[in-house]
Amino acid sequence: MNPIKKLAILLSITVLAGVCMPVAGHSTPPGNPLYTLYSPMNLTANGIECSSYLQWQKPQAPGGVTPAGIKGYYVYRDGAGIGYVSGADTLTYYDYNAEYGTYSYSVTANYDLTSYGSPGQFGQSPPSVPFTLVLNCDVPFPLMEYWDSGNFTMYGWRFIPSQSNWMVNTSQGNPAPTAVFTGTPSIQNYNIIMKGMKLPGTPWGCANMYLEFDYRLTDIAAGGTEKLIAEYCIDTTWYPVVEISNQGSTGWVHQKVDISQVCTHNFRVGFKVTGQSSANIGSWELDNILVYAMCKGPANPGYTRNGNLVHLSWAHPPCDSLQEVKGYNVYRTDEHGLPPFAKLNSPYLPGFIYTDTIPPSITSGQFRYVITDVQKNWWDNTILCEASGDTLVVDYALGVPQVAGQDIRIYPQPAKNSLAVSSNSPVESCEMFNVLGSKVYKAAPDKKSLLVIPVTEFPDGIYLIQVKTGSGTVVKKVSVIH
Repeated sequence: MNPIKKLAILLSITVLAGVCMPVAGHSTPPGNPLYTLYSPMNLTANGIECSSYLQWQKPQAPGGVTPAGIKGYYVYRDGAGIGYVSGADTLTYYDYNAEYGTYSYSVTANYDLTSYGSPGQFGQSPPSVPFTLVLNCDVPFPLMEYWDSGNFTMYGWRFIPSQSNWMVNTSQGNPAPTAVFTGTPSIQNYNIIMKGMKLPGTPWGCANMYLEFDYRLTDIAAGGTEKLIAEYCIDTTWYPVVEISNQGSTGWVHQKVDISQVCTHNFRVGFKVTGQSSANIGSWELDNILVYAMCKGPANPGYTRNGNLVHLSWAHPPCDSLQEVKGYNVYRTDEHGLPPFAKLNSPYLPGFIYTDTIPPSITSGQFRYVITDVQKNWWDNTILCEASGDTLVVDYALGVPQVAGQDIRIYPQPAKNSLAVSSNSPVESCEMFNVLGSKVYKAAPDKKSLLVIPVTEFPDGIYLIQVKTGSGTVVKKVSVIH
């Protein structure tokens, strides 16, 4: 091999290993044309609540000798510097700014190069062998921020680049107190993020995630130049979901946003105020911030009945992964169809069928069934949630066989302008109820197999629709979003 190429390769290898040439302009130490900056050894980390406690050992040269010139240590989390420890003998560090999540820590040694023939110069060793720490600290979830603490500490709200004109006002709110971004003192061309602590979205692989909040704007200029933006963050990327501009003052306005993209990720929510001049507004007020998950229930519940045997069936919930589902439960009312629902099985059902036997003393009535899936937290195998599917209504008359549930389609989901009910059997009646139990729609469609329900005037939300056909009655959940 060409000697020059061989020397170039050797230098590349030694530099990667922490072997450094003297700084230009300084003499080469006699007999030591190259020197090695050894790395700290045996880094470990432990979680203490929501902090990380790091320990390591001094670098060692061959023969177990501590190298000369160690002045301190730089600490890195996920490749970014987070702190400096002064002194060769200080071998611990507390990371108080860690949160729920998984982190990779490393440490480098800081050397005074005087002993290596470069007085006044400093060098940094390669990083130690990294240590990965899973910080599974207690994070309040669901997030429910009503500002009752009177400050920004309860959910660890932080501000980028600074808190600026944000404050908690204890005399205003929906109800009081509330967080307020005021227009005074005036700031120009501003862009301020109020971000919450990292939230545990990783267990929620079979769920929907929602962000709700209330806002109020006291406007001055009404020029559309000042904005309040709600967003969520995965890793280091922020994704806006709601943008509101100053088009005039408002009363309290409620927002509900599906942010299910955060499921299976640790994530944050945040609110950004941005604009040309804060003097164009009086204030943005922000209250009742909610972040919560709703697990997905079993799909396509249905039943057949022969005599006093009710054969129930269902499908797994609509999830990308079913590793979260531990099993299923079946609940039933008495023959009057009224709560409470009694659990019929034990232990959890592993499959998708169950047969209920109606006591022979009951010859008629109406039973309601709810099938649930029980989901677990993959991290510690604890129960995460129990989610229900659509309610099945069995009009029971001994000796009359029934089939219901599987032959009824309700679409689209969610509905915007209209909702279609399609059935293999003629529809005898159809009723819709809001979440408060109030009836919002009723129709007797003269036994048609297709019914179209206008929902343009319905408020956004979840509704129950009860459809009765010749083969039985089924109750399903539907959503309306305009």
